[in-house]
Amino acid sequence: MIKRTHVALVKVLLCVALLTTFGSGMGCDEDQILEETTYEQVNTWIRDGANVVIIDVRESADFVNGHIQNAINIPLSTLRDEAGQLINGGQALTNVIPEQDTHIVTYCFGWGNELTFAQAAADLGYTKVYYYTGGTEEWDTKPNYYVVEFEGFKAWHAANAPFDNGTSYLVDDLPPEWYAGTDPDHPDGHIPCAVNLPIEEWATSDGQMVNNGAAFESAFPNKNATVVIYCGNSECGKSLVGVQVAATLGYTDVYRYQGGQKEWIEMGEPTVPGQEPCPDGVDIDTDTGTDTAGH
Repeated sequence: MIKRTHVALVKVLLCVALLTTFGSGMGCDEDQILEETTYEQVNTWIRDGANVVIIDVRESADFVNGHIQNAINIPLSTLRDEAGQLINGGQALTNVIPEQDTHIVTYCFGWGNELTFAQAAADLGYTKVYYYTGGTEEWDTKPNYYVVEFEGFKAWHAANAPFDNGTSYLVDDLPPEWYAGTDPDHPDGHIPCAVNLPIEEWATSDGQMVNNGAAFESAFPNKNATVVIYCGNSECGKSLVGVQVAATLGYTDVYRYQGGQKEWIEMGEPTVPGQEPCPDGVDIDTDTGTDTAGH
């Protein structure tokens, strides 16, 4: 792991090179922050709703299969070429985040690309840049979760439905009437093969467990299975509470499908009415799916 003192030395040498070559010290502001950060600090920023922009610098195929909560995706390959030169003057970053005093946190797999991206951001004049060296390699070992995007979720669903072998669970934590489509205001039903376990049966709205999460553990006994939890839409907090509690209970591979039922329907995918998760005759595409993995 590269220590902060080493980074400071690299920064000094970089500034000297910039001044010597270009007569400019862009990214060499004395008040500029370019520092390593930790899992604990990143988790705190997310939990507290801090005004930070978390950048996943992996390729988009990795991002859609699971990323840290609130992260945006700017692949390193769109910012710097293989020779280490900025591509199009760094527009992949500056077009998305024009304010150079934005608090930025970069991460990758944990293999160094987060630092390369962070240094490029500093070169471009960003003044509050942090890089999380642990990345997904460390995140995987912690009691936490990932957010899966529609493309990744659909592929996982196609590869694993009807979720009847105990290695994958799809959890709808909405009220039973919404799940079944019997509520007049929520008539659509549920994503095919999802099991309904209303969040109120195992957690409170502020994330406290109900009866130590016994209902969840009873319904989903394999804690090493992949668990995907969703609710109504991207603003629905039930899925957020659900994944946090599931991770706390010791489930090791937890995902939040944040787009939820609303996004699924908007993308033209079918829903199922009734209390049966996966009734006979339901159309499940199992031809093109791939498993969610590869953090």
